[in-house]
Amino acid sequence: MVTSKRQRFWERIWASSILLYTIAATFIVWRTLSKYGVNSIAFFVIDAVTSWTYGISTARLLLAVIKKEWKVSRKWAWAAALSFILPQLYILVSARHAPKSVYIIVLCVIAGLTLFVGGSLLLQIRKTRKSTTA
Repeated sequence: MVTSKRQRFWERIWASSILLYTIAATFIVWRTLSKYGVNSIAFFVIDAVTSWTYGISTARLLLAVIKKEWKVSRKWAWAAALSFILPQLYILVSARHAPKSVYIIVLCVIAGLTLFVGGSLLLQIRKTRKSTTA
């Protein structure tokens, strides 16, 4: 899949905006989970690296689905899924002696964000398809 300069520009804007979420998430991890052994700096590094990958892969996934390039879309879907889940897996693996509620909250965050991302992606695909057919 060949991307234009305009597409790359918007991919980078999208990926950069996701980095803002990373800063907020790191602050929350530092304030709430550091007492359970979660290293907020390690979380930040993992989340910063994967959030850039997540931003680029979700943008390319959207374009591939719109263009009906299913083989390409599967590749970007896997990249998006892995980059999305790795920071949360780090929390689940590194938290020690945390109350059960912490694990439930992290799993709910994963589920909630998955639903949000999936819904947003579907809405964007529908919106783009309507504008290209009109």
